[in-house]
Amino acid sequence: MKNLKIYFDEDINKELIKSKKIAIVGFGSQGYGQGLNLRDSGCDVIFGLRQGGKSDIKAKDYGLTTMSIADAVKKADIVQILIPDEVQAKVYKEEIEPNLRPCQYLMFSHGFNIHYGFITPPDGVGVIMVAPKAPGHTVRSQYTEGKGVPSLVAIEKDI
Repeated sequence: MKNLKIYFDEDINKELIKSKKIAIVGFGSQGYGQGLNLRDSGCDVIFGLRQGGKSDIKAKDYGLTTMSIADAVKKADIVQILIPDEVQAKVYKEEIEPNLRPCQYLMFSHGFNIHYGFITPPDGVGVIMVAPKAPGHTVRSQYTEGKGVPSLVAIEKDI
């Protein structure tokens, strides 16, 4: 634990992520909060959703760009998987994995599927976790108030 470092906004270059296209898979609690925050921070965000579904309609009501999960993965540099743990492996196998390419990153907010091997990314694809310690609506409301929530950040596989 002595190697843990606490980072603050002034410790990072936020401009680096703005040069990347981020595909967020899911528009539930965390997809809503993190996705809108990234968009409002100047990031290039698209949403991979089941077209015509409730989340797709809701995201479009916010003026967000949505497309199929497969198409979003194909366009992204970072694929942030924010759907429930219990469906991640199936969606990954069917819609994400076939569309991955080297030099992309998979990002999670919960490490269950990576830790237990339900998702095994191919060589050349990085894996990171950014896990806010709050529900997505709190992540969003704190952001709109100019604040934030504590988050855990981990790098499973850097490329």
